[in-house]
Amino acid sequence: MTHIIRISVFFLILEAGLPPAFAAPGAASSHREEETLQEVKIKLYGGDYSLEQIFRLIEQQTAFRFFYLKEDLPLEEKMNMKVQDCSLFQLLQELSGAFDVVFKRIDNQIVVKKAFPVRAKTCEVSGVVRGGQTHELLVFASIAAKKVQLGAATDARGKFLLHLPRGTDTLRCSYVGYKTEEIPVVVDNDLQVNITLMPMDVLLQDVTIYAYQGGENELASGNALSLQSEKIKTSTSIFPDVLRSVQMLPGVSANNEFNARFNVRGGNPDENLVLVNGTQVYDPYHLKWAANYSIGVMNTELIDKMDLMTGGFPARYGDKMSSVLNIDYREGDKDRYTGRASLSLTDVDIVAEGPLSENGSFIVGAKKTYLEYILKLVTPKAKEATIFPTFYDVQGVVSYSLNPGQRLYFKFLHAGDDLSNAFQTQQSGPFQSTSNSPSEGLTQTQVWNDTTDARAQYYSTLLALQSVNVISSSTILKTEFSFYDQRENALAVNNHYYRYQGVKPGDFYFNNYTTHNDYHNDLRIRTLELNSALDQQWSSHYGIKTGISYQRLIYAEDQNYQRTIDQAANYGFGRHPDTTIIHQSDNPMDFENNQMNTHSFKLAGYCENIVQVNDQMLLNIGGRFDYFDLNKNLTWSPRVNLAYQIRTGLAIRGAWGYYYQSPNYRQVAYPAASDTNTQSQRAIHYVLGADYTVDLHSSGRSFLKMKVELFYKKYDNLMSVTQTSQGDVYYSRKNDAMGDSKGVDVYVMYSAPGFYGWASYSILSTVQDVLKDAYGSFPRNTDQTHTLAVVGEIHLGSQWNLTVRYTYGSGYPYSPQGARYNTTTYQWDWFSGQPNSERLPSYSCLDLRITKSFEMFGLATSAFLDVSNLLMAKNIIAYRYHIENGQPVKNGINLPPLVPSMGMSVRF
Repeated sequence: MTHIIRISVFFLILEAGLPPAFAAPGAASSHREEETLQEVKIKLYGGDYSLEQIFRLIEQQTAFRFFYLKEDLPLEEKMNMKVQDCSLFQLLQELSGAFDVVFKRIDNQIVVKKAFPVRAKTCEVSGVVRGGQTHELLVFASIAAKKVQLGAATDARGKFLLHLPRGTDTLRCSYVGYKTEEIPVVVDNDLQVNITLMPMDVLLQDVTIYAYQGGENELASGNALSLQSEKIKTSTSIFPDVLRSVQMLPGVSANNEFNARFNVRGGNPDENLVLVNGTQVYDPYHLKWAANYSIGVMNTELIDKMDLMTGGFPARYGDKMSSVLNIDYREGDKDRYTGRASLSLTDVDIVAEGPLSENGSFIVGAKKTYLEYILKLVTPKAKEATIFPTFYDVQGVVSYSLNPGQRLYFKFLHAGDDLSNAFQTQQSGPFQSTSNSPSEGLTQTQVWNDTTDARAQYYSTLLALQSVNVISSSTILKTEFSFYDQRENALAVNNHYYRYQGVKPGDFYFNNYTTHNDYHNDLRIRTLELNSALDQQWSSHYGIKTGISYQRLIYAEDQNYQRTIDQAANYGFGRHPDTTIIHQSDNPMDFENNQMNTHSFKLAGYCENIVQVNDQMLLNIGGRFDYFDLNKNLTWSPRVNLAYQIRTGLAIRGAWGYYYQSPNYRQVAYPAASDTNTQSQRAIHYVLGADYTVDLHSSGRSFLKMKVELFYKKYDNLMSVTQTSQGDVYYSRKNDAMGDSKGVDVYVMYSAPGFYGWASYSILSTVQDVLKDAYGSFPRNTDQTHTLAVVGEIHLGSQWNLTVRYTYGSGYPYSPQGARYNTTTYQWDWFSGQPNSERLPSYSCLDLRITKSFEMFGLATSAFLDVSNLLMAKNIIAYRYHIENGQPVKNGINLPPLVPSMGMSVRF
């Protein structure tokens, strides 16, 4: 009875004309009461709520109680609400516009009444917020109308809804890690506003648009250059390979269309950090046994996009000196089960994806080559047998939403290579030559023979569980636990037999020489890693990124190279008096011998301060520390990135920083932890560039982009590198060198309906100086002075596409060998020349790909014909030195000539 009287009194007060606190959006109110209500924060998780449910949720979170007459209010009407740390004042304002009600506060009681009919009508302002690079929906993004001070947050599908009075206003949209945007709006009717926020990383590292597709531009980063899945397939040949498609980007060189390993701005391949959805992938290659051939293990059908940062990357990326390749796998289809099957001359590839209940999805891909079966058919079973490699991989992502703000990801990758399932012995010879010397009645004969037996098995497994928690529009927490296991078992046996003899009536001389080379390696690497990253947007113009990681490492290796020499010789005429017999067993390459069973750990942390100085300038100032227990080395790496937009389409960017790289298991001097062990190498990056984009059509479908970037890298504490004539690379295991890399990258890209393409040109000089040697500075083995790559795709109509790729590279340096005749042994001996004093011939390769899309049995199908090295250029990648017909011979090791491939892909 008392409550009824109090409610009646409150309504009489309202009807008497006293000004209500929330009579309508923007109405005057008691300033003291408004301040109090602004201090009360409310949380409503995404969903459709009735007005009565909202009242109950507010009462549960606060001391306030609502009073109303049920017949006066639309209590069952619903609206989609999702607010995080929203003030009670703002929430009541929004409810007032949405349900046409007014509120009056008296102490801790809020009386609700239907609004007066004279109240001005509000309009619905709705839309979707997406990330500008990936187009992903941003959950819990903050939307605020500045003039009327109303706010909301996006729901699980990135949608927002505001009720605003008629007139002009400005929507401010912010999200952690993204540049805050302000969008002017004119509200005279219901309005839809779709908002795109650009990641600050992309703005700091440049944005490149590779092609127009459908209704939205594909966005990528220029110093963080990007390719999407379909572009990866067309920018590589034979095998679709993300790692070989990287070689078409500026600053990258390889000079080998059959090798996935690549060099960035003068760095070696092991200086590149490879990440899959943020998790490091170690040694991500098939065919690792071959120095000049390899294929990336990542499945291109699973890739959403990949970004390559060629220098000046921010502090969250560590332990590498040259580049970061970040590959993003997409989530599986959340609505239906679908897949894709591809068949080519070399492999079969199957991808399946679909929903896991209404909150999850999966995508999994499996690839298997059958190259070994084809080689067996075309190779005769004779003593000139060849090696038959086989490999496979299985990988995928499972995602599940615990709630709109928390998502779990399980990532897995397993790859295997087997060279042990076929006849492996390869034989050269026996070869024989005979010559006569009539004046002495002497007949000379040479016989030599080589046999090789090579077997190897390689397996690698990566398992990772990641949790992404969107705590609010200003805070995201990512935590990940990963396990990596790599196993290698390799055996190579080589036997060389050589006999040289001279015969004349009644006498002869001879030299029998046998060399047995035996190499084996058993290796297992295991890592356990836990890392956590916290991203916070403290204000619309300032954000901070922090993270910490701990990695446990276990190395177990038994590696040995043994050479045995047996020689029996008689160098004088006379039956046997001066015959000599030699038996020698040694390890001529001691740095290949390694036995270790090591347990160690790495600890790292970083902090980045990202400041949006104004609409034109972004600044990232940060640093990281790394500690490696195996060498007791603690390093600190300060880094700075700056981007300044001079005007629309024209921007300059700069970067500076320290980049350390700890030694891997093939580079440490000792298996035991010690501060005298091999220390981390260091590079200091200086990067300055400018880019300019011209829109050639108002639709945005045609544009031209140009970019120029200058770089300088100063190396110290380097390990000197020795590269054999076969292409194998070995490290000194000592910090015995210094050096630098400098150059310019130029990039031009054009996109229009029916065509897209780009050209990149790089000029580079990189040198190393081994301390305390007699040579001084000389080119690093990665020094390629000129590199040119051109890619173009033309849509021919009727679902026909033509892709042309061209790559040119001036020759890499190499260390030559010379020959001299030994008058004691009557043999030619090889000796090493000055390091990297000569260069390989220039490299040139033209590839062509034709694709036809059509429908078969109601399924989307495409077929392709791909031709690698169309002009049949003779590209030499290394040299082989040997004795032929008694004379020293230097033969070039060529890449294969024209190689065709064809295949078909079906979506189901």
